[in-house]
Amino acid sequence: MRRASVPGVRIELDLSRQLLVISGNSSARAILAANLQGMTTAEDGGHLHIDYFPEHPYLVEGSVSIVVNSPHGGMSAG
Repeated sequence: MRRASVPGVRIELDLSRQLLVISGNSSARAILAANLQGMTTAEDGGHLHIDYFPEHPYLVEGSVSIVVNSPHGGMSAG
């Protein structure tokens, strides 16, 4: 992750290095980190969609959309 002074998080692909680059200010990165941490503890599996939309609480326009799968397997039965 990279620090930035602009509010929000930007998720980008660096194709030349084949990396996902996450940059942003510390408070926005903390929200993203909490969401990702939640996926690690969701024992019923599932996934998390991280997509920009107007007035998103932490993503900035131009961020790529990603889906994060739970380390605990597939979707819940609920």
